[in-house]
Amino acid sequence: MKRSNYGFSLIELMIVIAVITILVMLSYPSYANFIRKANRAQAQTALLDWANRQEVWRADHPSYSNAINPANTEHYTYSIVSTATSFTLTATAIGSQATDTEKGVSCVTMTLLQDGTTGPAGHEQCWGE
Repeated sequence: MKRSNYGFSLIELMIVIAVITILVMLSYPSYANFIRKANRAQAQTALLDWANRQEVWRADHPSYSNAINPANTEHYTYSIVSTATSFTLTATAIGSQATDTEKGVSCVTMTLLQDGTTGPAGHEQCWGE
C-alpha cells in the first residue's frame, strides 16, 4: 500500500520558526535605528519651523519671542533662549530616543541659532551635514 502524507512535520515547522526568528533578530537593530533617525528628522523639522516662525515674529516686533514654542513630543523636549537680537532653539531627546547616535556621535541634543548655525559643535552628522 502507498501511504501519502500531507502537511508539515514538527521538525519542519520548528526549522521555519528558527529561520524567521534569526531574520527578525538580524533586522530589528536596523529597524530601531531607522525609527530613531526618523524621530530625529521630525525634531529637526520642528526646530527649522520654529526658527522660521521666530523670524516672522521678529519682522513685526523689536525682539524674538519666548512664547512661540513647539509642543514637546514623546521623543523630544524643546526649549528656547532668546534676546532681542538672537535665539537658541534646543531639542533634547528623551526616552528611547536618548540613545540616538550617528557615526559614533551622540545626537541627544540638537540646537539651532538665529543665523542658521546648527549644533552642538562637532555634531554635524546629526544634521546630515
